[in-house]
Amino acid sequence: MNTFLSILLINTVCIQAFIHRNMSLARSPYPIREFLGMTIRRYRKPAPWGEQKSACRLLFNNKQEADFRIGFVGDICPLKNRKAHFSEEVLQFFEDCSIMVGNFEGIITDKPHYPFLLKHTPEVFEALKVIKPLDQWILTIANNHAIDYGPEALINTLARISDHNIRWVGTVDKPSIDIHPGISLTAWTWWLNGQTDIIQLDDPGPPDSQGFHIAAPHWGYEHERNPRLSQREKLPEGYDMIVGHHSHLPQPLEIVSSGRPVAWSLGNFTTANKLRVLGEGAILKAGFIQNHTPVLHSINYRAILLNRNTPGLCSVTLRD
Repeated sequence: MNTFLSILLINTVCIQAFIHRNMSLARSPYPIREFLGMTIRRYRKPAPWGEQKSACRLLFNNKQEADFRIGFVGDICPLKNRKAHFSEEVLQFFEDCSIMVGNFEGIITDKPHYPFLLKHTPEVFEALKVIKPLDQWILTIANNHAIDYGPEALINTLARISDHNIRWVGTVDKPSIDIHPGISLTAWTWWLNGQTDIIQLDDPGPPDSQGFHIAAPHWGYEHERNPRLSQREKLPEGYDMIVGHHSHLPQPLEIVSSGRPVAWSLGNFTTANKLRVLGEGAILKAGFIQNHTPVLHSINYRAILLNRNTPGLCSVTLRD
């Protein structure tokens, strides 16, 4: 390990210790070995793209056209003093989607910002509005940063989201919601930066009702290109489709042995952080045929890049 990385690692551990001491509800959820590995990956350049496809389309029915589409994005991280700018190609990708789903990574609060804690400002809603009207968004809030500023800040954040006519999911009281007639979305997290009885911490299972059930787990490991074998062995059962997040890097879209589509992680969708490892993501849209129970027609997947080199902007474009 070089000297620069060693200094960064020491500083990171010291910052975490400070946060732990001064904000007892916010701390790393990882065992020390995993925490050190995550920190090293965080300050290195991203792993090579390799053979992973930047564009992919899975077709499940070639005899009919899709009746409606649902769009998915990864981690919506704080923009701080930046504005999000989405390329025309990104906007066109979601143009025919009637519903948008994204992971709301962070908390809206007036408390001071601390390193490693994610603090949103209300301007995040303006960014989402560029993609689709806010009442067409569903936000998953089960993630490790949900409790960064304590339970009261989380409750206030949920109220702010609701005030903007946005639906949300991922608490113990609301682990699943119907996002379209016959389609459910269930959210939970493997990780949490503290303790609370508000956030759903494990897979509650899909609803008992008949329908197409989508899982949105916040799972896996940060800054990694591919899911680990241990994650592959923990695929949630009973869902028809899985769209995950947490890695902050895009991971593959695959059809697993059970025949189900799994987008392991969509990486980042927005961020103000200029670390190279945080500048990638993927977007996805699923087309459905409206039968008595909706049937999956197709999935389109595109990798994206987040450019934060221009002051005041986070520019989101399709990856070539």
